[in-house]
Amino acid sequence: MIEFMEDVNQESKLSFSTKFFYGFGSISFGIKNNGFSYFVLFVYVFVFELPAWMAGLALNLILVADAVTDPLVGYYSDRLRSKWGRRHPFMYAAAIPVTISFYFLWSPPDNLTNLQLFLYLLICATIIRVFITFYEIPSIALGPELTSNYVERTSLMSYRYFFGWFGGLTTYNLVWWYFAPKYETEIYTSGRFNPDLWPEYGLVAALLILLGIVVTSLGTHKHIPNLIEPPVKKKKEIPEGFNDISIFKRQALTFNFSLPTKIADFQAKTVLFYLLQFSLVVVFYWILGNTLRTLGFIFANLFSNRIESLQKTEFFIKSLAKEVAETLTINRSYKFLFFCGLLVSVAGGIEAAFAVIFDSYFWELDDNEMLIRGTSIYLAPIIAILLAPMLSDKFGKKQTVLYIWAFQIIFAALPFALRYMDLIYGTSLFPTNNSPYLLPVLCIHVVINVAAAIIVFSTIGSMIMDLVEDIQLETGRREEGILFSARTFADKAVSGLGLTLAGAILSIIAFPDNTQIREIYNGTVPSEILADLALWYIPICIVSFGSALIMVRGYTLSRNKHEENITNPDTKVWKGD
Repeated sequence: MIEFMEDVNQESKLSFSTKFFYGFGSISFGIKNNGFSYFVLFVYVFVFELPAWMAGLALNLILVADAVTDPLVGYYSDRLRSKWGRRHPFMYAAAIPVTISFYFLWSPPDNLTNLQLFLYLLICATIIRVFITFYEIPSIALGPELTSNYVERTSLMSYRYFFGWFGGLTTYNLVWWYFAPKYETEIYTSGRFNPDLWPEYGLVAALLILLGIVVTSLGTHKHIPNLIEPPVKKKKEIPEGFNDISIFKRQALTFNFSLPTKIADFQAKTVLFYLLQFSLVVVFYWILGNTLRTLGFIFANLFSNRIESLQKTEFFIKSLAKEVAETLTINRSYKFLFFCGLLVSVAGGIEAAFAVIFDSYFWELDDNEMLIRGTSIYLAPIIAILLAPMLSDKFGKKQTVLYIWAFQIIFAALPFALRYMDLIYGTSLFPTNNSPYLLPVLCIHVVINVAAAIIVFSTIGSMIMDLVEDIQLETGRREEGILFSARTFADKAVSGLGLTLAGAILSIIAFPDNTQIREIYNGTVPSEILADLALWYIPICIVSFGSALIMVRGYTLSRNKHEENITNPDTKVWKGD
């Protein structure tokens, strides 16, 4: 048996070209993610001068589109039967819409009112998020089919993170290398605040997004014949008695406030996990469920002659939701990683939204210093792509995540905590902004911090890959798309919440806008406001990331169990549906 497992793992090892083409397209997601995380809030608030709360609200409202498209793309990219396989039709379809909409995001018409600018941001961002989903979910879902090898999956994910960071860093650094110096004027001594900069940034970034999507789609096309094909979808008939439970009926309207059995069976030792579950129950079972009952009652009375059609549509949606819910909830390890992702995204959204603000006002880095620090970050994904597979092989994936992440959480917050102490208590624990040591210390810090983060999240990504076969043996279905779509939706949903919270924090501490900073404060932000910003930022990030780390302890799939799963012939075919 051991010899057989070794043979399987040898056969599962991938060539460099396969890893390259699988990973390269992540530059598209990296560029989009970098733009949304680091620049959108900054540009719309400090450059286009949209009120912070409106910008945050717009970025949060696009979750409505994500809530629909993410699970649907995941579901159908698992089940699509075509000559181009399950994944590639979606990937090809995404290329042009994402490219065009990303360019226009950074080029709003002149003289828009605040409401018009809010709607413009909302529409452009929604189109981008919908069509990047068409690419990102199917492309990442290819990974588990390309290899079943325990270590190679970590290597595959580290390539993906390498190119994602490379793409994001390149467009980020171009702002400091090229665009900011080019657009410096007497009015805008730092080009990043010049509105004319951002359309050119948008054009370059959009073309690179197009390149990434096309290269990965074409480069992985040759693997289509070797990928699993789903069975022909059987038409499901509406069962007897469905009319009695349908929301589309004309009888008296009733509401449901009961709790599912698993939530009612509360255990004190898992307080955080059950609080999160209970929150989802309140949202989906109570608020959403009873809202749908009310709407169904109204529609049934308004369109009484179409009740049968409405009930067929309802049955289809409920059947789809039931399959998706079974896939996402049947495995304990996946549930822990899902909630881990939610917590990470809250902190990540806040962290990313404040990044440029911290660089500009907290550390007071000029364009050249930002250029140097941004360039140094290129070392981080190189370190991670080498170390992530080695650490997974030597220590196992779960232990790698637990130890590296615990270090990274504290290390990431350290400079901000030390500077906060300096601002409040007058200590000298961290180099001042005028010190020649500030930039080298920040460069070393960011390289180590980002390398550790990439190791952690590429390893978690490969842990999700390993759960594909574990879940398949329970459901009979091969559903990488659903598993990754839930994760990406959670990431986008709560990172949107993070962006909203970031905008709210800026309003609460009365952080000045660009005009006030330039005209009232002579280009600097008062130290008491900076201290307030750090005081909000540090505990939110530590608590959110720390809680996410605790969730990883709930992952139970071992390397031996994974290697047993991949030798099971039931993981090579789609048996259920």
